[in-house]
Amino acid sequence: MVSRRLLRIKVLKEVYSFLNAQNTSCEAAGKTLKYSIQKTYDLYHLLMLLVIEISDYAMQQIELGKQKNFPTEQELHPNTKFVNNEFITLLRNNVPLRRYCEKQRLSWGGNPEVVKKLLALLYSTNFFRQYMGNASRSFVEDKFLVIQLYSELLEDFEPLLLALEDQNIYWIDDVEFTISQIIKTLKLFRNDQSNDTPLAPLYKEKEDELFAERVLLRATTNSVAYRELVDKHTKNWDLERIAFMDIVIMVTAVAELMEFPDIPIKVSLNEYIEIAKYYSTPNSSLFINGVLDRIVEDLKQEKLLVKEEDSDGDAS
Repeated sequence: MVSRRLLRIKVLKEVYSFLNAQNTSCEAAGKTLKYSIQKTYDLYHLLMLLVIEISDYAMQQIELGKQKNFPTEQELHPNTKFVNNEFITLLRNNVPLRRYCEKQRLSWGGNPEVVKKLLALLYSTNFFRQYMGNASRSFVEDKFLVIQLYSELLEDFEPLLLALEDQNIYWIDDVEFTISQIIKTLKLFRNDQSNDTPLAPLYKEKEDELFAERVLLRATTNSVAYRELVDKHTKNWDLERIAFMDIVIMVTAVAELMEFPDIPIKVSLNEYIEIAKYYSTPNSSLFINGVLDRIVEDLKQEKLLVKEEDSDGDAS
């Protein structure tokens, strides 16, 4: 589930904390990294659970309407298309989702207002009105509604973001990525699949887990040397005007370049330059690109940086 881009960002944040706090150990940084990655997987399951909670709450409201002393005609004969949504039923019956949430004690029980407000928001959308107004029913239509809910409502829904931030400091930065992974997962669901169908694994490959650990370990254990390398190639700049995050990005990039001879230089550099666009100043990406290019040339001349692409011509 987690991408290499997300892993790089999480490593970057730990390197930032490490360089900013003299008493932080490499071991502590590694533990925090693992915790952060695991919490992203928790968020993936928690948000997956959200549409089930919304449907359950909608059903509760229908039942309450029927129990009124003087229910309206609409309350006596409600439109149950949403609460009987086949795709949501498929999610509700998914054993891996249920077991993971039970094991990690993930639920929306402590945030009923989020569920209530999100249902109200859903009711107000044109796509929901069109869905409910269509008398026909199909798994494809039910599935598309759920995907629309995730793609159009969640990312900027303030009550949800505030609730997630209150629960865990790591979640707020992972919402956009996690929603995108949930949508990918939902698109793969079929109406004939079993209740035991697994969700996306935390890591696509074992190498991804080792990738994050190795970059962080290399960056923290060699932080002094890499910082000196960055300082060497920025000596003509006013160091006080260089954003600290720029330094952190370059130290982490050098760590990846040195640790993984099989990852092409261009791939690593492009990743950190893109990350700089979101996590540092507006001019940082160009600055970092120039400095890292000079560092790479320096390391190559000193034969300290050897890449497989240099020996066999394969840069894939």
